Amino acid sequence: MKNTIYLLFIVFIILSGCSTYSGTAAVKGSPSKTPAYHPLIIAHRGASALEPEHTLLSYKRAIKDKADFIEIDLRQTKDHELVAIHDKDVERTTNGKGKIQDLTLSQLKKFNAGKGQRVLTIEEIIKEFGLSTKYYIETREDNSGNLVMEQKLIDILNKYNLLTEHKVVLQSFSEKSLKKIHSINKEIPLVRLLGDDEVNDLNSDKLKQIKSYAYAVGPNAKLVDKSTVEKVHAANLKIHVFFDAENEKKQTMKMINLRVDGLFSNNPAYTKRLINSSN
Repeated sequence: MKNTIYLLFIVFIILSGCSTYSGTAAVKGSPSKTPAYHPLIIAHRGASALEPEHTLLSYKRAIKDKADFIEIDLRQTKDHELVAIHDKDVERTTNGKGKIQDLTLSQLKKFNAGKGQRVLTIEEIIKEFGLSTKYYIETREDNSGNLVMEQKLIDILNKYNLLTEHKVVLQSFSEKSLKKIHSINKEIPLVRLLGDDEVNDLNSDKLKQIKSYAYAVGPNAKLVDKSTVEKVHAANLKIHVFFDAENEKKQTMKMINLRVDGLFSNNPAYTKRLINSSN
């Protein structure tokens, strides 16, 4: 009888061990759920596919469509005001004529920027939206290659507490501009925009140098492939891609599949739908 009880006890221990092992194997073998992909959506000049670029209508639409950032290109006027406009002159985006740096703000204000909208200063945009959104602002040199806007911009951002509230990313093709900003305030997140030739020649030394002042790079999506993304990530940098307007729709899904960290978008609602469909 004792022998029988002993044998039953041994069998029970063995079966318990098998059961435990099987359970562990099942857990180990279960497919893990891939974390949802949530890149930054950066509204390019606002929702500029839907409303006139760099206008209140465009920014309001982008915020309504839940873009993570509204993107703002800056230029300086003749009377040293920082205004939201991309081109050197006003011909493409308004009914006026002339170069931005040769016009005063009051002259710019007379032009129609589309649907009755007016050219905006960076301060007007911030006063309108305050801390309710995040700003992705591009600095640039003036037409003669001089740095004219960095300190003025930082003073405005500080005035409205946007830096202490972490509401701003600054970007530029100008390394000089970004390095000046970094020398003034090392805490501001900076993105080094890349020209086409720079993307083609991108290497670890160049990325290491960019990493010394910026946290991300911004190449044109048409030049980005898997190796580009891997190279940038290996340098511990983020990659935010922008598009030529005519290529955006056909290239956005490719960038989503490459898992870039941020996407410029002329239509944030459309980009958001594509991201959601990939998860």
